[in-house]
Amino acid sequence: MSSDSSGPTSSEAHSHSLQLAPCGSSYAINGAAKKTSNPEDLVELAKQIKSCEQFVTANASSRLYLIAKQMQYLKEQATDILCELRRDTELHNLPCNFVKKPGNSYHVYEKPDGSRYMGLLSPEEWGSKCPHKFIRSYKLLPDMTWVATDDLSEQETTRKMVQQFMFPSNLSTLDNKSKEATNF
Repeated sequence: MSSDSSGPTSSEAHSHSLQLAPCGSSYAINGAAKKTSNPEDLVELAKQIKSCEQFVTANASSRLYLIAKQMQYLKEQATDILCELRRDTELHNLPCNFVKKPGNSYHVYEKPDGSRYMGLLSPEEWGSKCPHKFIRSYKLLPDMTWVATDDLSEQETTRKMVQQFMFPSNLSTLDNKSKEATNF
């Protein structure tokens, strides 16, 4: 062939390798292929695929593990909520001769026949004249749920911690960090 740009010279034609490439149901010659395959490339490719599969599997496993842990935590939370619902409902349904008001503490007693009721007086206020078996004291919260008075210190600690987060100075710090994060 001539050396004009209309086609390859005979020396150029010999430097190209031809490969068969699938084309529909038959094979066609791929004249653009310039590299011949090396058997070691297939081994490296197989190693890379295996390595990638291991990384992808490990990544998926750790993400699924995290989801499973979150599901377990949510199940525990749901169980706790249902237990609190039952307790709160039972406490609201206990017989009493007064209107219950949020913020006040009330005391649960049990009669000899096993029936329970709610009273205003604590065992300390009754002294030695307490007529029935004392079970537990509860405080009625503003959302009409109950908390055992012996759990109040833990709840108060949590409430104070939440209030610390809500201080205006903490909120403005968060706002500044948010603005910094959006300024690229």
